[in-house]
Amino acid sequence: MQRKTLFINQFYIVLITMTTILAVGCTKDLLEKPPRGERTLSNFFLTEDDAVQATNATYEQMVNFDRSDGFWSSVHYIWYLGMTDIASDDSNKGTEPTDGTDVGRIDDLIYDPAEGVFNGLWEWYYQIIYRANSAIENIPNIEMDEGLKTRLIGENKFIRAYSYFFLVRSYGGVPLITAPSAIGEFEQPRAEVSTVYDQIESDLNDAIAVLPLKSEYDLNDLGRATKGAAQGLLAKVHMFQNEYQEAENLALEVINSGEYSLTPDYSQIFVPEGENNVESIFEIQALAASDFSGGTTFSNPQGVRGGLNLGWGFNSSERDLLDSYEPGDDRMQSTVLFVHETTPYGPAAAVTDNPFMIDERYNQKAFTPLENTGGNLNSGTNIRRLRYSDILLTAAEAAFQNGKIADAQMYVNMVRARARNGQLATLGVIPEALDEVVANAVGMPEITGSPFVRYVGPSGPSFDAGIQPIEWELVESNTILLINNLDVIRSIDGVSVSTMSEFRTQMKSLSPGASVPVVVDRITESYNGGSKTTNVQTLNLSITTAELLPDITSSGQQLLEDIWHERRVELAMEQHRLFDIRRQGRVGALLKAQGKNFIDGQHELFPIPRNELNLNPLLEQNPGYN
Repeated sequence: MQRKTLFINQFYIVLITMTTILAVGCTKDLLEKPPRGERTLSNFFLTEDDAVQATNATYEQMVNFDRSDGFWSSVHYIWYLGMTDIASDDSNKGTEPTDGTDVGRIDDLIYDPAEGVFNGLWEWYYQIIYRANSAIENIPNIEMDEGLKTRLIGENKFIRAYSYFFLVRSYGGVPLITAPSAIGEFEQPRAEVSTVYDQIESDLNDAIAVLPLKSEYDLNDLGRATKGAAQGLLAKVHMFQNEYQEAENLALEVINSGEYSLTPDYSQIFVPEGENNVESIFEIQALAASDFSGGTTFSNPQGVRGGLNLGWGFNSSERDLLDSYEPGDDRMQSTVLFVHETTPYGPAAAVTDNPFMIDERYNQKAFTPLENTGGNLNSGTNIRRLRYSDILLTAAEAAFQNGKIADAQMYVNMVRARARNGQLATLGVIPEALDEVVANAVGMPEITGSPFVRYVGPSGPSFDAGIQPIEWELVESNTILLINNLDVIRSIDGVSVSTMSEFRTQMKSLSPGASVPVVVDRITESYNGGSKTTNVQTLNLSITTAELLPDITSSGQQLLEDIWHERRVELAMEQHRLFDIRRQGRVGALLKAQGKNFIDGQHELFPIPRNELNLNPLLEQNPGYN
């Protein structure tokens, strides 16, 4: 996208000093090799342009583009998904059974410290830290504009803090390196967890003091670290240390800044047009280009296997996640991409069934269509790392812990209000009626006692002329009957609806709590034993808008659990879940319930990589992994 061209192109300036001299996770032989270029640390940091390029190189390491090994090596590659979403109860490995068996071992919690995933993430985050350290140490010595100098140092401190925040939550205490390490100096013991957090807080406070607001950046610099990003990240840092008052104060600074707001339509956050929107606090920038693989290692592994964006089908949502969405919650369809579903990019891009796939569902938040890529395995999809809704939910949880029940309810309900006004909230809110309609449509007797239609998942957020395909799964007499529904919305509140624009206009006009008549034609095509039956039902539904994700009014432990639930469905498949349930002290119970081989006292952290232990005799392994 043109608006981020200048900033991203600057990422692609490879600084030899940044790519050949690494701090941690490298062999001594590599460290002893001379630089392969004309510029070294001694003659690079001389000009203002050098300072800018060095900072851009720190950002660049977060997406990686080096064609020689970038296909397999990136901090946001499959390994990152394995250590976040796939290791949680939100998703599983997905893809074909024989593909990515190492990721499968992480999914099942039967991994070994020698797994490449652990070493890969360790190395790449420390490479980011090394670049940040080099910039932080050398930029102060450059004669240049003082305002720009302090800003660039603040950006590098933000990224360093971001990197250590991932490492400390993944591994516990880690070597704390805050200066460019010379040969041999990477052999350092693990710092205490509290010491690592102290450094993170120091870096973020320094960044807050000097970074501009988002609105103060030039358009070409959109995507750089901001004051709000540093405040929001620091709020989360305090949450992970149970420092609730500090977390609430920082979250409120972000909320009261006026820099951010919730986008009206949840489905538009994650499409290319939604990058760097009003809800975005920090996202990692990527630019598609045919010569590089920048950004691809995040979006491509989660893409549709065998088509559309030539993805590999990893990171498939768990059934438990799907079941956690309430009726009428539009967020699921913007999170999960189902088989036979039309993608956000039009009816021509329907997801076809791959018989070799297991758990064939895809992360729609990371989906990039083939036509939006710059070449094979190449996408310009930004990685959303910190959103305004995350900060609202952080404020809600912190306020609850601080005894401010009304405030906690207010913040969590702000997030639910947006979900309640989703574009398809009128459908699927009367499960009992739907059971009856489907039973009549397929000529089956109604089953009493419990619903017999089990919700599988709706289509994508885009539909033409009010037409919305929905896939259902009917279970009766041990026979699975697939039912494809087309819901054609004819009118809302007595007003004719035939286009997306008319639909949205009418939805926005509804009064809270009003009873709204909705007329829908439901066209049902059922498939059983190779035969196909088509039926049409006209539904005259009465929807009470207050019943569409009603406000949370609970208190006590139930309110806390309601906030946790809201975090799950709002931020699903955005790599927050595992760290959240660890922080909440329920990771063991939840992962055991998913059938994972969780061992108390071990799997609360990942193992220190075996390769790092071999290189650094001062490192000690986490409990249970020796």
